[in-house]
Amino acid sequence: MIKDIKDFKPNFEDTKELIVLFGDKAEELAKRLNDGGKEPDIHTTQFRQFYEKILELNDKAQGLSEDEFKIKILPFVKLLNSKVQYSRARKNCGEIFEKMMNQSIKSVNSEIELRNFKYFLEAIIGYMPKK
Repeated sequence: MIKDIKDFKPNFEDTKELIVLFGDKAEELAKRLNDGGKEPDIHTTQFRQFYEKILELNDKAQGLSEDEFKIKILPFVKLLNSKVQYSRARKNCGEIFEKMMNQSIKSVNSEIELRNFKYFLEAIIGYMPKK
């Protein structure tokens, strides 16, 4: 699966990859992010805050043309990288979350990719252990 998080490069357009991404990879990342609950890379509450922002951007993107998406939505998707960096600097998340988000955000360049990124985050949340 994912040997090194630095090698994680999702493709949110490839249907065959989405099957693995939403299944095995999401489950593996959820386990890595939680680390059995001992020293989580990110707490579920913090993770959900990033998910909520992606959800909001995805909702705003619905029905926009490709050009409108690139002007009105894509800059704010890319801005999330700085929010992840800030969260990491404040020790609210760790390297695994940071790398996963950076690579995922880098892979989003269209409305379809944003929607699939949202689904990917939903899958990870679904695999995170419940307290």
